[in-house]
Amino acid sequence: MRTMLAQAQFEAARRYVEAAARPLDRVLLRQALGEADGAEVRAALAAFQNADGGYGRGLEPDLPSPASSAIAASIGLRFLVRAGTPSDDPAAVRAIAWLAAQLQQERGVWPIIDQGVDLAPHAPWWTFSENLAERWNGFRFNPTAEILAHLYAFRDIAPVGLIEAAEAGMRRSLAETDVIEGAYDLKCAARLAEAPGAPGALAAALSDLVLRSIDAHDPEDDHLPPLELAPSPTSRFARALPGRIGPALERLIERQADDGGWPWNPDWNWSYVDEAAGARAERDWRGWVTREALETLIAHGRVEGR
Repeated sequence: MRTMLAQAQFEAARRYVEAAARPLDRVLLRQALGEADGAEVRAALAAFQNADGGYGRGLEPDLPSPASSAIAASIGLRFLVRAGTPSDDPAAVRAIAWLAAQLQQERGVWPIIDQGVDLAPHAPWWTFSENLAERWNGFRFNPTAEILAHLYAFRDIAPVGLIEAAEAGMRRSLAETDVIEGAYDLKCAARLAEAPGAPGALAAALSDLVLRSIDAHDPEDDHLPPLELAPSPTSRFARALPGRIGPALERLIERQADDGGWPWNPDWNWSYVDEAAGARAERDWRGWVTREALETLIAHGRVEGR
């Protein structure tokens, strides 16, 4: 018999999100439940967009800097697409313009952060350094693959050559990569492989690479739970995780905390850097992961009555 999230547990999680999560995560959950529309999501997302068109301001909870960054832009675009944002929406136009100015044309990649991260306390893994590209695998997949995935939704407003330059860089990255080792690189590559609008040959090559990488990856890696590669049973990579989806769903249900929310990954704790900023990140992450837990359980049919 399949383990299910009881209705009382679901309601406790909803109350947790409404009481403790950011307005953006609250409205994203309501959208997933059919109780909010894309316009409400865009209104909540606007709090994280800067005058230069980029996203920052803690949209990535471990990166509270007000400065725009490519990692925040990848998340901002993800939610713009989820909200069904039309291409002529001012937020989309400004975000695409910012991304066009940040692309390293010769390599077709977006540097994940810049010195602006130091405008606020942040998690140590977001420290800027001269060897940043080496630390982040040349930015080949994270954040470039995810940004490219979402750019297809805004192809008609993308400056001439922007998508083509990123695609050329991605093809070079594919030629240079036998297996994707980093968990976050792998998640970004999977999003591009599944992106509507991605050219067939590029999506097929990426899918092959992702499948090889899943086979080679440590199944116990906490940074790559199977449900992040297969957030719904229709996800392209669900078939690559035989025998792992069901147990992962059961573990997810078991991990719900007494307060209704899902716990923060202790590996993300950076309160030793700045106690107040670290506590704020923990609060924001718990709201985020609780929302995602509910969305995933609903998608997989593991919530009673849904």
